[in-house]
Amino acid sequence: MRLLLKLEIKGQNEHIPINYQYEISSWIYKLIHYGNSEFAEWLHTHGFMNKNKQFKLFTFSNLMDFRYKQKADRLQILSNEVSLLVSFYSTEIMDPFISGIFQEQEFSIGDKISSAKFYVKSVEKLPEPQFEEKMKFRLISPVHLIQKNPFNENKTDHLPPLHKDFEKLFISNLIEKYNSYNEVKDFDTDSFSLKILREPVRRLIKIKADKPGETKLTGYLFDFEFNSSPELNRIGFYAGFGKSNSLGFGCGEVV
Repeated sequence: MRLLLKLEIKGQNEHIPINYQYEISSWIYKLIHYGNSEFAEWLHTHGFMNKNKQFKLFTFSNLMDFRYKQKADRLQILSNEVSLLVSFYSTEIMDPFISGIFQEQEFSIGDKISSAKFYVKSVEKLPEPQFEEKMKFRLISPVHLIQKNPFNENKTDHLPPLHKDFEKLFISNLIEKYNSYNEVKDFDTDSFSLKILREPVRRLIKIKADKPGETKLTGYLFDFEFNSSPELNRIGFYAGFGKSNSLGFGCGEVV
């Protein structure tokens, strides 16, 4: 399920931190809890499991469709509205309650320096595209993939798309997500391929910026052609590509 939210800003020329993903993620969790507290608790503590790995199977875009000026670590919003895309893979579980929980909700993005209040003006459920073996996608939030450094086991590398292991990890991540929710399937990956179509743009995003537990995650925005299976293209589209999807990474749209 994909929902396009139109958000009205409660004020003019408001400023928000450039690192706002954690606040949106927390707001979505809060709404899920409000809509179905038992499912929210299970999602938070267990999620969908595959070989001891946990997947939330939802993602969201960056804020979209608005004019702004960047001033250091702030975004000055120059529009009255912004858009936000939220995307869930587990449609059967979510459908009974998820469509309505965003209606007419309010939330804030900010810190002790500046903040802005947003009001959900409208919620539109988007139609499902046709999923095929070969598809083109454009990322609207950065893909984040990591692996242990081969020379230092205490260090984690944030991989760029042109890294020799990026494609392998990109594919294996999707298979793990698929098998966490569906009947386990042994995919024939020999014919799978990932082709980068646009020069990747690096994005460094702080989670819990300037707070205890701050984490820095590096992701990349790019267009790509993915030749795999309709099932994996579908789960990437709805649950997100790469890691940290519930923090707003890996949200893509079909080109």
